[in-house]
Amino acid sequence: MPNIFDEINALKEEIRDRLSSKLSKKEIREAVHDPHAHRRPRPCGLTVHTGIGCPLRCVYCYIYDMGFQHNIRQYPLSPEQLVYALASNPYFIPGRNGTLIAMGSVTEPFLPQTKDLSIRYIEAITKYLGNPIQFSTKMYIDKRDAWRIADIDPDISPLITIITIKHRVELEPYAPLPELRFRTIENLLEAGLKPILFYRPIIPGIAEEEYEEILVRAKAAGAIGVVAGGLRVTKNILSRLSEKGVPVKEILRRMTGPLHDNEQAPVMVSDIKMRIKDKALSLGFIFFSQACMANIYTHGMYCLRMVVERTVSARFNLPSSTEIENIVKKAGLTPIRIRFTRYTLIVRVKEPCDKVRKFLLQELIKYRYKICVSIKCEKT
Repeated sequence: MPNIFDEINALKEEIRDRLSSKLSKKEIREAVHDPHAHRRPRPCGLTVHTGIGCPLRCVYCYIYDMGFQHNIRQYPLSPEQLVYALASNPYFIPGRNGTLIAMGSVTEPFLPQTKDLSIRYIEAITKYLGNPIQFSTKMYIDKRDAWRIADIDPDISPLITIITIKHRVELEPYAPLPELRFRTIENLLEAGLKPILFYRPIIPGIAEEEYEEILVRAKAAGAIGVVAGGLRVTKNILSRLSEKGVPVKEILRRMTGPLHDNEQAPVMVSDIKMRIKDKALSLGFIFFSQACMANIYTHGMYCLRMVVERTVSARFNLPSSTEIENIVKKAGLTPIRIRFTRYTLIVRVKEPCDKVRKFLLQELIKYRYKICVSIKCEKT
């Protein structure tokens, strides 16, 4: 039985071969040793970094507890090196039905120091790989850059972060004014893109008094959808929020676990998220419970969760258990049990279970069938 990963590996090797003539041996070594060549994708996709550090210093941001600095420098890989690194990543699947790309997780991709490189990364990923790309930003994107991005990737998923207007000075002292971000939405829409309001993080005590105004203004600017997301805090974040007068007691009450040093602890905000969802739907927005869903949507596709949550009106044909069983076997694993939950496929396989192969199979099934997947190894 042929291995299901042979075709993927052959495609990745072909991409690397195309780039080899454009890169020196030193540049190739730098690419294959870069974290982009080894890091596992997150649920939202594989995060692509366009810079190191961030000068915006948003009070609620967790990257500074991860060791990132308040200054910014461009990421050291050229666009061709970045693509080579991605094509070397054992967990990465190239193509439209491959791994989602997310830009903006640990730095701001449209700072003056990172903007041109970010756009060149988008161009290189689109040219050589074709994977769906999403970016999140607080920066102002003018009309010229909006059209530049749209010309490269008309299906790109733009998330524009606006979580406060009244408390911007306390929470986002160095970020562009919310008014400029609403204008960014207008510019992206004018360029033919589908801008989406990124209401994350939801901060208890702040969001309740502002979300309606932000949604109304985002709708007026032309946003087509909303992604609302939770809050993670560390001891340092709580200290900074307290100094700015944010009601930390409410955050502490909603925490789902204890704080340990610089570890991030999630805060329960599902009730506020549902209020944001209800208001968003009443205004005619498309509401996405996860950022990855917005990326899939702007690229003209939909997933099982979007159908179950009625984000889109469509029928969804689940793969048969036999079909999944055959894929698992072609991956060299032995299936024990296959079952579907509300929007997740759970596959139990027999040990021994190679971790790389298991994760890649999970990604392959997820993106091929647009369904959340969990593969678990069991002793029998």
